[in-house]
Amino acid sequence: MPDHTPKVICWFKVYAALFAALYLACAALSLVFLILREPVSLDMSREEALITGALMLIIGLPLCAAFILPFFLRPRPWVWVYDLVLICIGLTSPCCMPASIPLLVYWLKPEARAYFGRA
Repeated sequence: MPDHTPKVICWFKVYAALFAALYLACAALSLVFLILREPVSLDMSREEALITGALMLIIGLPLCAAFILPFFLRPRPWVWVYDLVLICIGLTSPCCMPASIPLLVYWLKPEARAYFGRA
């Protein structure tokens, strides 16, 4: 492992923190759908609101945990791959592509690979 930390690692942590907050907000918003007895001006039935809330919670909490996990993992070759998968999750949304694509480009450079012990 090199003596210095590449800048892309810092940017990845910012990226991961923002995505963790986004998915936590998604899980929190799901409670609105689950708790409201009658969805006020949501233009959906109670059953649709329950399904929407459940799906948002089922997707939001695990993804929030997945994006928090890199803050606790030490640099290992498999962690580089795990973080790469998290970057690719951001590529699924056109809104997130402006951040994900440059991060991906720098993530694939030799400096980032070396930091995680990948040759």
